[in-house]
Amino acid sequence: MTSLSAPRLRRAAAAAAAAGAAGALTLVEHRRLGPWAHGAYRIGVAAFTGALAAGTSHPESALLDPAREGIVTGGVTLGLMDVLERVDGAVVDGLQKLGVPHPRPVLAVLGAAGAAAMVALPSLAELAPHGRSVEEMFDQPDSSELPGEVAALIEALLADPPEGPAPAGAEALRAQLPRTRVLDPGYAGADVTLHVEEPERLAVPRQQTWPVTGHFRRGAIGYALMLHIHEGRLSMLSVMVPGDEPRLEHALEMLALPGFVLPGPEEITLARETETP
Repeated sequence: MTSLSAPRLRRAAAAAAAAGAAGALTLVEHRRLGPWAHGAYRIGVAAFTGALAAGTSHPESALLDPAREGIVTGGVTLGLMDVLERVDGAVVDGLQKLGVPHPRPVLAVLGAAGAAAMVALPSLAELAPHGRSVEEMFDQPDSSELPGEVAALIEALLADPPEGPAPAGAEALRAQLPRTRVLDPGYAGADVTLHVEEPERLAVPRQQTWPVTGHFRRGAIGYALMLHIHEGRLSMLSVMVPGDEPRLEHALEMLALPGFVLPGPEEITLARETETP
């Protein structure tokens, strides 16, 4: 039986903690906070950013020692919070205009995955195999056949409901499945990145989050499967944490750890968006 070394265990634990903190901070709608809570939020963001910078600093590329780099990064972040909050608000509003119903949970999962990857992955110099440059690592990622269990989940989200046809674009997306492959992002995570090779048909609208989600549970925690469409193609099957999940931080930590198991089609409960508020 293979066991993880102590450094790898520490790195995995730090990645989980970073994912939870990043996800929790991203979920905060800072525009609704009072003065005291807003100040505490800004300090929390700056402290987290500084700690992340210190924890991911590599001697071969750092200008300062990790502690000083963390302090400087945290101070700069605090000074730029006005700008950062305006950008954050614009991104949230923009996603809502594009039809994403709950943009903050989407951003929280992305932020958690990014923070976990920064902590969990070694430096690029360590990752690059012998004889291979860092630049070569950013070529087209490796791909593999679409697993049957993932295809079954996508088919369930795209299926026609009993009361009538599926939303527009479902037929085109179903036709893309035989040409769909899975891209390897280079780090562990629950999301499945998809690539459709030369599709015969494209879905309209070209950019959208599919208006059918699949809810499931892992123990006492609720999750939701969401299907993302980019340029009319199947783009990603992501696992999201609903904003009303009481154990939100723990749920995000679980998503960032390797070994998260996707549900089977029989485990999900479909929720379809309607015009009813």
